[in-house]
Amino acid sequence: MDHRHEHRDSPVIFVIPGDLHLTSPELENHRVALWMVDEVNHWIRPDFVQFIGDNVQHAAAEEFELFTDVCRRLSPPHFVLVGDHDVYLDPEARSFRSRFGEPHYASSHRGFRFIRLNTLEHLPLGISWDQILWFQSQIDDAASNDQRVIVFQHHYPFKVYEQFDGPGIADWRGIVCAAKISAIFTGHTHYGQIANDGRNLAITTRSIGDPEGGPPGYTVAFAHNEDLAVAYRSVEDRGPLVLITHPRELLLATGPEHIVCGPDEMRVRVWSRENVASVQGRFFDGPWFALERQRESEWACPLPGDRMTKGEHACEVRVADRFGAEGTARLTFLVDPTGRYTPIPRTRPEVKATAFC
Repeated sequence: MDHRHEHRDSPVIFVIPGDLHLTSPELENHRVALWMVDEVNHWIRPDFVQFIGDNVQHAAAEEFELFTDVCRRLSPPHFVLVGDHDVYLDPEARSFRSRFGEPHYASSHRGFRFIRLNTLEHLPLGISWDQILWFQSQIDDAASNDQRVIVFQHHYPFKVYEQFDGPGIADWRGIVCAAKISAIFTGHTHYGQIANDGRNLAITTRSIGDPEGGPPGYTVAFAHNEDLAVAYRSVEDRGPLVLITHPRELLLATGPEHIVCGPDEMRVRVWSRENVASVQGRFFDGPWFALERQRESEWACPLPGDRMTKGEHACEVRVADRFGAEGTARLTFLVDPTGRYTPIPRTRPEVKATAFC
């Protein structure tokens, strides 16, 4: 199919819940999973939900039934990756395949090719040669159709206390280093982190089952042309969810096309259960000003990049609903009037230890 003429005027919005590790319905992780379903169905309304693996704890039939029930409750489409706990005592993933089909597959939507990998074809980590060839063919086909690539896989390449190595991983590295990949979204770590290695982004979501570093929740991702933005929504958060979708956050910048080099604008996406009363922004710690509503859930204001000094700048947004509940977002972006930028490796947050290895 030729995807070059598909509709690309709108962003793709997707949700990634943290690893569920489901066992029994009376436990906290199941309650959080149902909370996520409620938010997704009635509030976020993404294009799809991507489960990132370790959906259950011991690959038992009753655990998979519990997970299947969570999936059935979702209104938007959903996709399922396989994790190491999903193949517990079942290295061929037969039980997973019987319920959810093949663990690697791809789809296209609004100018993006979403490639879903199975990093458990060799245990504890590995990818078969057949899947490597398929991965490369997907990359090549996306390029020929002028599509940007987003990869989903269970294993996080930078997990502390773990070696990202095994059969096929050197070939995986060759592909991701040569290709232009917008982002690699993963699970597995139990903690959340964003890593920019100077070439590609790897974004992992904190687990819902046995979370580390804070409360459990889900990632909301916004992808549109060269814009990529992510926010984490925890079970403890209240009020509107705010996402600055442009300019691109410096941590997420992987090339000169992701920095500000002249007059621009700040764009904001807001999700709120209640009617929005005000949306305000500011640059650095300057005065607050009102943003203008562009369309449903979207606001914007001019960004005077031509009057900003070369270097790092900050923008901040605060949103209040009709009852006074607030949501905020803040990011750092880069300005260079020459348009030059070479990314350097950086992560957030810095993680030096984990209980899960």
